Amino acid sequence: MPDDSPIPQAPTAQDLHHWQQDGYLALPGLFSRDAVAEVGQLLDGLFAAHQAATPDDWTQLRNGQAVSVEILRTTEREPQLLSTEVYRRCQRYAEQLLETPVECVFEHVIRKPGGVGTGTFWHQDCYYEKVEPWRCKHRVHFWIPMADVALHGGAMRYVPGTHGGQRYPHETLPTAQNTHYVMATGFDPSAAVDVPIEAGGAIVHHPNLLHASGPNASPQTRTAWILQFARPRTLPQKLYYRALGWKTQALRRFNVRPAAG
Repeated sequence: MPDDSPIPQAPTAQDLHHWQQDGYLALPGLFSRDAVAEVGQLLDGLFAAHQAATPDDWTQLRNGQAVSVEILRTTEREPQLLSTEVYRRCQRYAEQLLETPVECVFEHVIRKPGGVGTGTFWHQDCYYEKVEPWRCKHRVHFWIPMADVALHGGAMRYVPGTHGGQRYPHETLPTAQNTHYVMATGFDPSAAVDVPIEAGGAIVHHPNLLHASGPNASPQTRTAWILQFARPRTLPQKLYYRALGWKTQALRRFNVRPAAG
């Protein structure tokens, strides 16, 4: 059912200016706390099911203890998330911010336990977009905490203005088990800004923007839902993406690995 209630903070002219200049916006009070609690309960169910299964490659372990757990494609595993106030408001805000219709292109949830939750190294989200890099131009990512996130609770950090199109080098961490855990290099982090935020708020950032988070030194678990919206594909892009899917399926069928590019 569509949500026709007014967004409490539609982008102002000043918001649009900061978005274009800095590459991120803090949006306190974008949702009600009850709306966030609803999402939190649905995500708790996913984590409960995840803990009963074998940890995937997106789980970081330290001394046998999980210090960061990520679950991908949350809306596929829990479709009720699509009908929540939080999801609907994010989609509508993204349309107003980008001034275009949007579609959700990726989403996941990250949980970092209190006291042991590891930080996330500097990176650009566009680094992970290997298939359709052009979709990073008209795109916005929402970071939505399920509880208040203080500075020492693993708050997000940004380097304003680094979203202008430059792709910074990313190095795989020597201790990482896969290439998901990387660290951007070649920039000055002294201009970084910490952005603590309370439950009911969200932070939006451009996929090209350098960002990171500190370790969760608080006693509280830090759970954040991340939604990524982008302008829908054009017809040529749809045809390209469909052809790419056919090629991938054919290679898998004949057990052929695509050449690294």
